[in-house]
Amino acid sequence: MRSRHIPFIFAVLLALMAAFAGPCYAFIDPAYEAGLNALKTNLQEQGFTSEELTNIFSDSRFQLYPRIVGRTGKGMNYLSKKFGLLSKSSINRGRGILTRYSTSFSNAEEVYGVQKEIIVAILRIETNFGSATGTYPILNSLATMAIIENRRTEWARKEVAELLKMCKAQRRDPFTIRGSWAGAFGISQFIPSSYVNYAVDGNGDGTVDLLTMADALASVANYLRSHGWAKDDPEGKWRAVYAYNHCDNYVRAVFAYARALEK
Repeated sequence: MRSRHIPFIFAVLLALMAAFAGPCYAFIDPAYEAGLNALKTNLQEQGFTSEELTNIFSDSRFQLYPRIVGRTGKGMNYLSKKFGLLSKSSINRGRGILTRYSTSFSNAEEVYGVQKEIIVAILRIETNFGSATGTYPILNSLATMAIIENRRTEWARKEVAELLKMCKAQRRDPFTIRGSWAGAFGISQFIPSSYVNYAVDGNGDGTVDLLTMADALASVANYLRSHGWAKDDPEGKWRAVYAYNHCDNYVRAVFAYARALEK
């Protein structure tokens, strides 16, 4: 008889321990404390309060990923058989996206003057039309590069600030935004500053959600136009796509996929 009460007593003890344990705080390697303090100072200079920063960087979900420092996506062969960009199934998926969201693509072409096949190509390469948007909390990714000194540190500090400003304005929990190890998110893989400057409401619902196809494709079109895309300017088109991803292989792949869709 007594043994039947043990699970109940154990549950009560666990509840009491949780009640008195207090909040869980993030653990940061002491080796990175100077970098974290520098990031906090930078954010305070941009208007964030000490209390706000303590709440963010003491959150148990905050952690650093030292393994991503020095990582690069440059030089990838997007036209390789392994990537499968120009495979029959890949081309068919792209045509299916063009058909499914034909109204949104037509609107984007009309408003921004960007060829729909180019937009589709970018969405295919970036996230395979939203099927691989990334699993990293991008605050952690960007903070890692901002805190651990590397060639991206200054850039990452600016992106952390843009992300936190965006989340503050939208009353959004920054830890809920997931994306790539490099800090990009959504179907179009925008970094926070690109979201702030170029993301647009493509479906007219009053919000800008890059996990919504209409918003993502319109935002890509707006980005390209803002970076020099012009109908009768081949060099301008190349520069606009290069601005999206500073990699010649990437630009070649975008145009190759767009041509395949047109055939």
